[in-house]
Amino acid sequence: MMTDNFIEQTISAEESGARLDRCLRLWIPYLPQSVIEKTARKGLLRVEGKKAKPSHRVEEGQTLSFPSFFLDLEDRVEEKRPTILTHADKKWLKSLILYEDADLLVLNKPAGIVVQSGTKQRKSLDAMLVAYNETYRPRLVHRLDLDTSGVLVFAKTLPMARWLANAFKERTVQKIYWALVSGVPQQKEGIISLSLTKKQDSTGEKIRVDMETGVKAMTTYRVIEALGHRVAWLELMPQTGRTHQLRIHCAEGLKTPILGDGKYGGKEALLLAGKNLHLHARTLIIPLPHGKTMTFEAPLPKEMEDTFQELGFR
Repeated sequence: MMTDNFIEQTISAEESGARLDRCLRLWIPYLPQSVIEKTARKGLLRVEGKKAKPSHRVEEGQTLSFPSFFLDLEDRVEEKRPTILTHADKKWLKSLILYEDADLLVLNKPAGIVVQSGTKQRKSLDAMLVAYNETYRPRLVHRLDLDTSGVLVFAKTLPMARWLANAFKERTVQKIYWALVSGVPQQKEGIISLSLTKKQDSTGEKIRVDMETGVKAMTTYRVIEALGHRVAWLELMPQTGRTHQLRIHCAEGLKTPILGDGKYGGKEALLLAGKNLHLHARTLIIPLPHGKTMTFEAPLPKEMEDTFQELGFR
């Protein structure tokens, strides 16, 4: 919504917990950090009507307002190109593409690569895609964690980016994840509802369950197949988009940590598989303009596929 040369945007579940500057660049990918900081110093960035710094963490449902000229900058800002991609880099990126048309680019993201550039990441999918094809600007409309693989969607046009951002905000996008977990949930299907918050400890920042002050997070799950009481193959459908939500819900809500999740599952999560997190964004069902719906499905990464075969899942 635009009011008196300002734009008001409601923070979605996907954006909740992000820094204000990161959130702005999610909507306007090539907005310079220097412009964001200068605007904040002038008091022109506001969350819920109050002045906010670029480092401020936004939460779902809050209203962020910023000057309308930010949108005009996208066509005038000189893009900072990443290092020129090698032939091998381009071949690798091409191998990730699941679907592409004039509006959408859908990838099968590998585990171990960040989606969005940051100060500590030299290599990210969004930066590589800028160099991969200079005829369009890939716009990130949702995120997957560093250790999670699977379906990842970029918009190739600003109208499609706005449409998809709203679809994720309104939760009309259906997300289905597959996970292999240590142990088997007592109930074969159900809903996990645990409130989460970010806290620091000696190992760094972690997400913790905090039913009093945390933000509500919900996940629907079902057991697809179980091998005795040792391990289970789960289908997970997040109804909210909190950081590390599925990992915490499996480890704390179901008491069945995801295989490879040493951060939240401890030694128990590392007994039956390698160190890679066995969490995969399998399917994304997206409503598109004019009533059309598209379903995108990503094949399993090799390590997860190997674990499926070794454990005897069908």
